[in-house]
Amino acid sequence: MTQTAIYISLVMIIINAIVIIFFHWEIQKNNIPVVFNNLTGNYSPLSVLYLIFIKVIFAFTAGLILKNLFQKIASPEIFFFSLVIFSLSFTSLRSLLLIERFLTYPIHLSETITRAVYFGKFITVLCLFTSGLFSTGISFQKQKSLILLITLISFTLSVIIPIDLFETNTILLKGNGSEYGMNIVIILLQIFAVLNFIAGAVKNNNYDYLFLAAGVGMAAVGNELLFALVPGWISIGGILLLISGTVLFSYKIHQIYQWT
Repeated sequence: MTQTAIYISLVMIIINAIVIIFFHWEIQKNNIPVVFNNLTGNYSPLSVLYLIFIKVIFAFTAGLILKNLFQKIASPEIFFFSLVIFSLSFTSLRSLLLIERFLTYPIHLSETITRAVYFGKFITVLCLFTSGLFSTGISFQKQKSLILLITLISFTLSVIIPIDLFETNTILLKGNGSEYGMNIVIILLQIFAVLNFIAGAVKNNNYDYLFLAAGVGMAAVGNELLFALVPGWISIGGILLLISGTVLFSYKIHQIYQWT
């Protein structure tokens, strides 16, 4: 399953790289001013594209490192956390909305792209929540069944949410009619993911789990900051939190399983 995630993440890198090259080519060929306020606010489209590229490169690199470091350790926590990292690469699809005006593809393709991005976001959050469940002592051997369930729930949610094709509330993302309620659910799931590791610290009498909780919290906050795709200090802070949270989680999970 992790191997599939690697291939998907690599495809997302290629998609983003192609969009960047295409965008540069179209801008220079047609001498078009780099202004897409309705899609990227007042920010440079190129800076947004490179921000996406940084995030996707992180997802692929960090996911690959986690897979290689923990391939001999049967840890459901790190397995699902690795899927969290890989699923961050779905943000690459947002770059396709930037070339919409250059290509004459059907308008409903924008809706499909938006739903695919939310599909990736739901997988990210649900895998993060599931990772924390195992720290509380829950034993579930059929990880493939859990992944299938997470995929099914994510797909269902991404299909039923209303999408407004004529509104852009978030950079490079079509409007979502239930955004407020959906964000509350997403935030609550991430909070519960952190609480699961805190409960794990108490249940296992091992306060290294508190560091796991901190790592998950940092990664979750970092991802939310990056999801806005706002170039500048907000995104820099998001990248630093995402990297720091991933490193902290990996280091502590290695210490925990080293002595078990």
